[in-house]
Amino acid sequence: MTRTYHSRRRTESAVRTRQTIVEAAVRMHSQGITTLSAVAEEAGVSLPTVNKYFPTREDLFTACTGHVAANLGYPSQEALAAIADPGERVITVVREAYRLNETTFGTTWTGYVLEAESPTLSQAVASYEDSINSLADILLCDWSGDISDPETMRRFVRAMLSPLTYRALRLKNGLAFDDAVRHVALALAGMLDIELRMDLLE
Repeated sequence: MTRTYHSRRRTESAVRTRQTIVEAAVRMHSQGITTLSAVAEEAGVSLPTVNKYFPTREDLFTACTGHVAANLGYPSQEALAAIADPGERVITVVREAYRLNETTFGTTWTGYVLEAESPTLSQAVASYEDSINSLADILLCDWSGDISDPETMRRFVRAMLSPLTYRALRLKNGLAFDDAVRHVALALAGMLDIELRMDLLE
């Protein structure tokens, strides 16, 4: 009985230690810091302990991207598509996409910086972009505008919701979150010939 108890305690301790390391790594990665030694310091454990659970940086990237994805809170695409008012749908989709971009602001950028050397981060960035693109496509599901090149419009809408565009708005140009949502929603509504209720932008 005592042996079983101690075994369970060791297992629980190992799970907590691993989780502490993963959470510390996510905080570091959001700042662009990916060295295992920095993660160890942030987690309050030794470097050998980090290496025990994550022998390579790629192993840690796998755990971190899984942790971020599991806790991100993706919106229901069905619920967004079901919004009857096109203007409200534009605003809500932009807000939800930008909420995700804000939440993953630092980690996504680290993924872009390192995607050429990390298969895990490359896959994570591609998966995240697919999710944002799916939100963008909701805005085009019942669009009936007359345009000679609808694929160009699709790419434009996706680009407006991209984490890279969001980064340029927030970091490089200093727009507040609500201002970024407001102006991008107005721009997209204009391109898609959708009338917006201004009270929804307040």
